[in-house]
Amino acid sequence: MYPHLAHVFVDGASLRKRAQEFDRELVNPRKLADALVQRLQDWAAIPSSGANTVLGRVTYYDAKPDDGTTTAPELAEYWSAVELLPDTQLGFGALRGLNRKTPRQKGVDTLIAVDMLVGAFSGLFDVAVLVASDADFVPVVEEVKRRGVMVAVASLSTGLSDDLRRIADRFIEIGPAVDPAPRFFPKLDVSGKTFRLPRTA
Repeated sequence: MYPHLAHVFVDGASLRKRAQEFDRELVNPRKLADALVQRLQDWAAIPSSGANTVLGRVTYYDAKPDDGTTTAPELAEYWSAVELLPDTQLGFGALRGLNRKTPRQKGVDTLIAVDMLVGAFSGLFDVAVLVASDADFVPVVEEVKRRGVMVAVASLSTGLSDDLRRIADRFIEIGPAVDPAPRFFPKLDVSGKTFRLPRTA
């Protein structure tokens, strides 16, 4: 019997915000995905099999300015590095209200929801790992589970929707404070270069 196939869906803006808050390097989503899938090896375990769950694909979602504003060079360079990671792709929504204190993402949650639902209905994966904390994902997780897919949610415990944690089959805490932090908040290192954005309050 073949191992279960996992796809990991990463709300990149959320991780980026956390990295800035903690004054940490931006995350390597592929290494994070590897660590998360390793935590799920006991799901529907097959006796005598090797790896029970294997990582198929990672999709990292973020938002670009929709008003013609240029993306910060450091962030654009980070996205380019993420795109070069094995079996990793980018998905972009729009970033609006850049003249406000807190700009808003548009379309990112929808992209994640559509990709999770289409993948579940098409049988593209057996396990979906959602790296996000927003309660808006609760109906999506419910529907994906109805298709027989196991759904794990990975997030910092602070700011996590109680409903999202409750509806997930598994919850995995990630972030700089988690021990071992490098495994669950690994920095992206490309030939000794890491990526860091100015710290936020």
